[in-house]
Amino acid sequence: MAPKRTPSLPAGSAAFAVYWDRATWDVSRSAYMADLDDLPKSPDSWIGWFQYAVKRHVRRSARSRAALEVSPPERNPSGSQKELKDAGKPLDGFTKTHVVPEELLDQVERAIVDDRIKAGRMISRSQFAREAVVAAIGETRSRRGRRGLPPAPDRLPNRPRSRA
Repeated sequence: MAPKRTPSLPAGSAAFAVYWDRATWDVSRSAYMADLDDLPKSPDSWIGWFQYAVKRHVRRSARSRAALEVSPPERNPSGSQKELKDAGKPLDGFTKTHVVPEELLDQVERAIVDDRIKAGRMISRSQFAREAVVAAIGETRSRRGRRGLPPAPDRLPNRPRSRA
């Protein structure tokens, strides 16, 4: 079997792998769609929305980030997808690699160190990203009030037009 080929990234870009639990992933997509409709300057892609959420989280203080802490998701049992399916064990989470600006990943790394030094928290990049997204989801829900979040389609459209 041929070795896995690592695709080259554009200059100034970095790979940001995040372990997503299915619930957070699905709700993040709904929050993105809601923000697209509600906010005139909302990013026009989910990855843009994700990067904006992470940037906002980086700008928070270590204490503010600690107040927004969420429990890490339970990891899938180990084994191949076929083995897990045959054993009747659900696959609830998955790892997805996002391409982000190197500068953003550097800022995340500095914020993680800051959290460790100032707040005594040791978290992964993945957990940092999930906490950023959960905070952004909370902001969207708060802004929408009783309207709630719309269901996201199975496949998000590429660069949809904003209604705001």
